[in-house]
Amino acid sequence: MQIDIMSFTRRGIELSAKIRDKILGEQEDYEVCLYTKYGKYQNLTGAERDTWNKQEQNSAGWKNPVYVKETIYDWMRTRFEQNRNGKKTGVIWIGACGIAVRAMAPSLRDKLTDIPVLVVDEAGQFVIPVLSGHYGGANELAGLLAKRIGATPVITTATDVNHAFAVDVFAKENGLWIQNKEKIAEVSSKILDGKKIAIMTDGRVEGKIPESVCIYDRTRCGKTDVVISARYPVKNIPVSQIADTLWLIPRMIILGMGCKKGKSCGEIEQFVLETLAQEQISIQAVTALATIDLKKEEQGFIEFANKYGLDFLTYPKEVLKEVPGTFSGSAFVTQTVGVDNVCERAALAACRKEESQGRLLCKKKAKDGITLAVAGREWSVRFDET
Repeated sequence: MQIDIMSFTRRGIELSAKIRDKILGEQEDYEVCLYTKYGKYQNLTGAERDTWNKQEQNSAGWKNPVYVKETIYDWMRTRFEQNRNGKKTGVIWIGACGIAVRAMAPSLRDKLTDIPVLVVDEAGQFVIPVLSGHYGGANELAGLLAKRIGATPVITTATDVNHAFAVDVFAKENGLWIQNKEKIAEVSSKILDGKKIAIMTDGRVEGKIPESVCIYDRTRCGKTDVVISARYPVKNIPVSQIADTLWLIPRMIILGMGCKKGKSCGEIEQFVLETLAQEQISIQAVTALATIDLKKEEQGFIEFANKYGLDFLTYPKEVLKEVPGTFSGSAFVTQTVGVDNVCERAALAACRKEESQGRLLCKKKAKDGITLAVAGREWSVRFDET
């Protein structure tokens, strides 16, 4: 994650340098950049800035703060936009909480795409996560930062202060896509009222289940609060049982594909979306597109994988031949690429991990020179045991 630190005074610049060193000293997952609106800093020469910062220059690769000429609104908006475009970004704001709120207000959208924003007073006494505490990780970062600089974290989210199960944190930690974020508040409210929630999942459950949570499989009858499944509505489950539930989607679906040379991204996308809709599988559940290595330069596959953030996996015919199972073989395909079936075998090859083999959810389908099979990896969710 990229963390951009904004300061407004000389003391704020000094604290930003301290934070940078403390975070990077032990946390390699963060890339930290310093910015300032301190007016006097703008007028210093390069040599004067080097001298001024010399006492703070304790780590290799030190970079002086960048003076920000644009407005704080534009600066903050850029961070929100790059986060929504796929570059995980967070902001540490050294200054008044009110200014931070005004700066980010025009960029706010929703809790799943807003960036984590922390406010630190320039004395370094308090660390306040003011935005995206759970899903964005601001609460977690606040705890880490407070520990490193000897500050007090100010956590205000209800589930945290009540030590209650937080379904959005659970989703993030398990890599689950939240389909209908508006339902998070309903689930959390029920827990905070001292009631139990019912979670129905297709996957294995690991860890210690919280007292406020009851786990059920698809054989259960009755109202469900949370559904964890790649499919919705879940096959063979009455819609009334899962209506108005929070839907969490595991990324466990593999698309096995083959095609004639030159098929466009649009043609591939249309066929995939049609097939997934027929199978009641969300596109958000798809994690990879797999094919034979002869297609590793197929532009349509590459563009489609990039568009949906999928891993693009290719396998040589020797690996595909070793995949166990009964497949929809073709003598023509064997003659052309050296293996009787590409899409089904590739889908299952991508599922294989240690003892796990995965299973075909949709056997080979063909349309306009494109073949497609859908497989599901074995998956699980884990509850935090701490």
